[in-house]
Amino acid sequence: MVIDQKRAHERILFESFMAVIESQETVSQQQLFPHTFDLNAADAELLRSVLDDLKALGFDIRDFGNNSFIINGTPAMLDNSSPLSVIETLLEDIKSSASDLKEKAREKVAASLARASAISYGYNLKQEEINQLIDQLFACATPNFSPTGKQVLTIVPIEHFEKLLK
Repeated sequence: MVIDQKRAHERILFESFMAVIESQETVSQQQLFPHTFDLNAADAELLRSVLDDLKALGFDIRDFGNNSFIINGTPAMLDNSSPLSVIETLLEDIKSSASDLKEKAREKVAASLARASAISYGYNLKQEEINQLIDQLFACATPNFSPTGKQVLTIVPIEHFEKLLK
């Protein structure tokens, strides 16, 4: 079995974010040092349009005026040292989305947030982390596909490897 670790992590995070939205029990981890950032006018307007959805996921982001925002808290389940990079990636993902954001907005924000905060390709996991990732993946309702519909895992017959190595 071959598992794409980034897509697997996206699936795990997506289902976690959707569970938080459905339960309406958000847990936000407050930042010790809130982070202020500026956006261009178009990105600021886009962020304003999804602030309620981000709040439902556990973000505490406030509009500071003049296209400035402050991040006071992030979802407790988000294990990322740079919430700003997650927000920037989220905005880029939303901008590149071909569909209308209003339709299934929270699901799209959860999918974009999962993509933005998933572990990167090439990141070496320890054996314990690999085991945990696999356990969490197979606990998902849809472990075979990422939130964007890409294949997460495939089973390769041993005969295929034997042919490659001969």
